[in-house]
Amino acid sequence: MFTQCPECHKTHTLTVDQLRTNRGMMHCKQCSVLFDALALIRETEAEAGDKPESRHFPWDNIKLPNTGYWGTAFLLGTLLFVAQVAYFEGYAISQNPAFRPWLEKLCSPLNCALPPYKNLNELTVMHGSFTAMPDHNYAFKAAISNQALFKQPYPSIKLTLLDFDGTAFAHRIFQPQDYLPAEAVASGIAADAGAEINLTIAAPQTPVGGYTFELMY
Repeated sequence: MFTQCPECHKTHTLTVDQLRTNRGMMHCKQCSVLFDALALIRETEAEAGDKPESRHFPWDNIKLPNTGYWGTAFLLGTLLFVAQVAYFEGYAISQNPAFRPWLEKLCSPLNCALPPYKNLNELTVMHGSFTAMPDHNYAFKAAISNQALFKQPYPSIKLTLLDFDGTAFAHRIFQPQDYLPAEAVASGIAADAGAEINLTIAAPQTPVGGYTFELMY
């Protein structure tokens, strides 16, 4: 029978008398380590020469794997999650008044641009009128105010004409460039500011008994 020193891996010949005398313990002649010969006993010298499997005990100082890979993986996972949120929910988040100021501060040093803030609920119609002019055309006028904390684009206007029975017989959607100069359209409506809308409507064949209008984005 043969055994192997767990420290220097030297192979030793082992007899039954040695096991009985030393109660299975053996001193390595090469490194003088006392070890349990029974734990590493083999039938042949070739088997004893195999490198023993490493065993770990609770008191062993086990070297953990490099945690740098885990840190990199966590960072990449976080970036991927943020990218997914930005892709699927980015526009909705940019339109949230609670998050908008923080996003503007974040974008300022990065030189990025947020989508225009649009909230029709924060555009208030101050007044509107639809009156006949001497040339038989009509003048549509309205004043709107931006109650938001952020600049908003000028809205489109859907104007609907009614006959004297109150039935709609014509409607048209006017874009901002239809009622404002190009430079005004580009600047938008500043926070807590107002704007006037003036449109000339050609007289329709059907007599106009009334009108409605709504703001649109």
